[in-house]
Amino acid sequence: MTVTGFNHFNVSVADMDAAVAFWRDGLGLQLLGRGTVSYSHLDTIVGLDETTIEWAELDLPGGGLIELFRYAAPAAAPITPAVNQPGTTHFAIEVDDLAIVLEQVRPYCRRIVSDPVNIPFGDWQGWLCVYVEESNGVTVELLQRS
Repeated sequence: MTVTGFNHFNVSVADMDAAVAFWRDGLGLQLLGRGTVSYSHLDTIVGLDETTIEWAELDLPGGGLIELFRYAAPAAAPITPAVNQPGTTHFAIEVDDLAIVLEQVRPYCRRIVSDPVNIPFGDWQGWLCVYVEESNGVTVELLQRS
C-alpha cells in the first residue's frame, strides 16, 4: 500500500467570507464551490453529532484543494494557534513572484510574520520565504524558488 497523491487540506474557519477572501482574492485561488450541508455520514466522519457545515472548496494549482469548513452546528470557540504548539500546522505554497503576491494578500492577512527571508544554505538555499497568518490564524508559508 502506498500514498498515491495529495487530495485536499481542510481549515475550520470562524468567518467564511473572510476566509474565502484570503484564499480567492488574496492568493488568487479559484473558488470551485460553496454551500451548506447536514449529512449523517459527515457527522460520522468528523466524529460530531448533528453537524451543519458551511463549506467552500478552492483549487490548488498543481493538484488538490483547499477545503474550508465553518461549523454552524455544533459551534465552537476559535483557537489561537501558534507555530510551536504541538498539533499546529502550516501550508507551504509556491508562488512565482513573492513581492507581488505578498502585496496582493496583505489586506486579507491577520499578520505578516516578517519580511521575506532569503534562505542562506541547505536544501532550501536561495528560496525566498515568508509566513503570513490568514484571518483564522492559520499560518501560510509563501515560497519563491531561486
